[in-house]
Amino acid sequence: MKKPSKTREELEAAIRPEMEDISELPTDLAISVMPCEDTWKVAIIRDGPPDPERSTMIEATADKLRSQFDLKS
Repeated sequence: MKKPSKTREELEAAIRPEMEDISELPTDLAISVMPCEDTWKVAIIRDGPPDPERSTMIEATADKLRSQFDLKS
């Protein structure tokens, strides 16, 4: 069964509330959704040192959404 499609902006907007729930300062990073082979991936852009814990949580959110939605081309 084919998954519903969302635009980059819609997927990024779906990830942002999750990001805000896991971080007290979500404004110090940005996320970008981009096509990757037959699916999509999320890039995490951060000012300052890496934050592996937050990155892992954001990737988990993206994995959950990836199982539900395709990227609209």
